[in-house]
Amino acid sequence: MNQVQKITEALLTAIEESEEYQRYQKAKQEIAQYPVLKEQADEFRRRNYEFQCGGADHFEEGDRLAAEFSHVMEHSAVWEYLEAENAFCRVIREIDRKIFDRIDFELDFDAK
Repeated sequence: MNQVQKITEALLTAIEESEEYQRYQKAKQEIAQYPVLKEQADEFRRRNYEFQCGGADHFEEGDRLAAEFSHVMEHSAVWEYLEAENAFCRVIREIDRKIFDRIDFELDFDAK
């Protein structure tokens, strides 16, 4: 196994042992006990992701989505699941950002 593979394995182990990942796993197990809530939370996640990636008016669409799913967000299991997922995603984004800030790799290109 080369050095990059060894360090990748060590990074994966560190991620799995992180507080954020452990919190996310616990929240995921908790919400799995409520299949209807899990389905609703996942629908919120999907629609939230779509509007954030699209060109929609973020304030208007965000407010509408929050109002539509307010009854779902009242449940502590849903709230914890979404918060834990968000915290874990911040960890992964930070790792990704640091790698691409450091490594000379062109992600942009001019498509003509």
